[in-house]
Formats: sequence, C-alpha cells, structure tokens
Amino acid sequence: ILGPKSIAGHCVHVTDEDVALLKKSQAKVVHNPESNMGNAVGTTDILKLLDAGITVGLGTDGYTNDMLESYKVANCLVKHEQHKPYVGWGEVPHMLFENNRKMANEFFDTTVGILKKGAAADVIVLDYAAPTPLDENNINGHLLFGTNGMYVVTTISDGVPRMIDRKLQGIDKAEVMDEVLATSKGLWKRLNP
Repeated sequence: ILGPKSIAGHCVHVTDEDVALLKKSQAKVVHNPESNMGNAVGTTDILKLLDAGITVGLGTDGYTNDMLESYKVANCLVKHEQHKPYVGWGEVPHMLFENNRKMANEFFDTTVGILKKGAAADVIVLDYAAPTPLDENNINGHLLFGTNGMYVVTTISDGVPRMIDRKLQGIDKAEVMDEVLATSKGLWKRLNP
C-alpha cells in the first residue's frame, strides 16, 4: 500500500526493514512529537529516517494547532532521545520549512510554502521584538526560543487577509465556533452511539 503518494504518520516503532520499505516506496513520514509524548507511545527516530533519505515532515496530529510549539518540542525531543544536545538544529527546521513544503507541493495543485509569483501567498506576520540581532543565519533560533503562535498578528492565505492585527476578516468567529461545536457533538455521537 505504500507509494510516493503515501504519508505515514508517527512511525514510532519501525524496524530497519520498515525503513527500507519506506525509502523504496518513496513514502513520506510525518513526525508528531507532542502526540507521541502525550500518548506515551514512543519516539520517532527522525535522524534514522532522514539519514535513510526519507522525506520526514513535522505535524501535530491535532495535539496542538501551533506548529511553532511542535517545532520546539521536536527540537528538544530529538536531543533528549539521542542524548546529544547538538542534534536537531538543522534537521527539525528542515522538516518544518522544507519537507512540509515539499510534501504539500506534491499533493496540491497550488505552489505553497514560498513567496513568489504564482504561489499561494500564504503568510503570517509575527509581532516579535528580537532581543538580539536577527538575520537569515539565526532566524531559526529566534523562532525556536523567542516565538509561538501567540505572536501571530496577521494571517494571509491565498493572498487574502484572514486576520489583521488579531481581528478576523470576513469571518464571524461566533458563527464558525457554533458550527464547529455542532459538528464535534455530531461526530462524538456517531463514535459513541
């Protein structure tokens, strides 16, 4: 069942044979560190998968909706599991900012994850005052140690402002939340007849 259009979630308990199968099939893997920790199921060996040439992205599995938090947790978790404080610095941002984009672009017709003509123009703006110099060489450290989703003040998707200065644009939050609540109640009822 594995192939280039497969996304394997978690991959916590994979053998060397499983890794070879993932690589051969060109399947992708999404690491969900908080979910794995919260459910105490183990840890994905992201370094092993990446070293094997497997595209590994970063996700949340619904545990949070804040990818910057998953970024922080993935960074700490790989260091903790490997007992090596120097790992994860390059791998984790690569998973989030490069591999997630690569995977999304394989599954969607619109180019995402980059600002250029013809791309989806999805942008977030953070209200972040850097306490130390900020440039292209240390931005990952600033994102890792200085920000989280609460710093997002403006969101643009497909070139359309969806939130400006933390005010939703053209969206009635109460109406949306009512729909979300009704949908979740309906789902819960179907799962627990």
